[in-house]
Amino acid sequence: MLNFYSRIIPNATEIQHILYDLVKGKKKREKATIEWNEAAVQSFQTSKHSIAQAALFAHPNSEAKLSLIVDASNSGIAGTLQQTYLKNTQPLGFFSRKLTPAESRHSTYDCELLAVYSSVKHFRHSLEGRDFIINTDHKPLTFAFLQTGEKTSPRQQRHLESISQFSTDIRYISGIQNTVAGALSRIDEIGIPSEIDYEEIARAQADDEEMLTLQGANSNLVFKTISLEPHGTPLHCDVSTGNVRPYVPRAFRTIIINVIYLLAHSGAKATANAVKQRFI
Repeated sequence: MLNFYSRIIPNATEIQHILYDLVKGKKKREKATIEWNEAAVQSFQTSKHSIAQAALFAHPNSEAKLSLIVDASNSGIAGTLQQTYLKNTQPLGFFSRKLTPAESRHSTYDCELLAVYSSVKHFRHSLEGRDFIINTDHKPLTFAFLQTGEKTSPRQQRHLESISQFSTDIRYISGIQNTVAGALSRIDEIGIPSEIDYEEIARAQADDEEMLTLQGANSNLVFKTISLEPHGTPLHCDVSTGNVRPYVPRAFRTIIINVIYLLAHSGAKATANAVKQRFI
């Protein structure tokens, strides 16, 4: 996402060089440990602010090509409205929301269609009377308006009818090109939930015998003390998997499981996997 909009962010290289240095020499998808320090946190926060400012100060240009890029994940949907003029692409707005429990059980096609429908609805005031392209990385969606009524469900028909009032031009882009909407649709899949009392966990970590055992020489875990956003409380975390995973004392484990479950209302196996990705 930062790379995509780097050309319109003032001093982008200077702002982001610390983040790039963290992953320099590492292969894509490689599970490698990075040194997440205060300088990296500051660079990350400044980068987020610069993207928001780029969208805030961009004015719609009637001569620019307008595009709506959408995506869906297992937990959310998202859309990015942007304009391209003289080979320069500017974001005009971002949209994302979490899927409801019922929506999360829909097929991939239905979730991607919902992303288009919801994004068009969100940006309708900017899209009315304008020609624009809808970009998706889900190729079957590009044939949506070519299907006969017998092959579409009533819900799909309602969504397509609403979308068609604005545009029927849906085009395929690869997942690599769809980095911005893709990142926004997965916001709930990353990061640490904020509904947990991390200060209490930090105090409980201080004299936890089980954690001391895990920190022993026979363990494959790699512990570091890290201050995690947004709460900023220093916690003992494992970084052996490439993810920063705070250690959870026994008294807090049920609370953690319940919080993770409420994020997506997934089944027992999916919830367990989500907990393992974020905590130990």
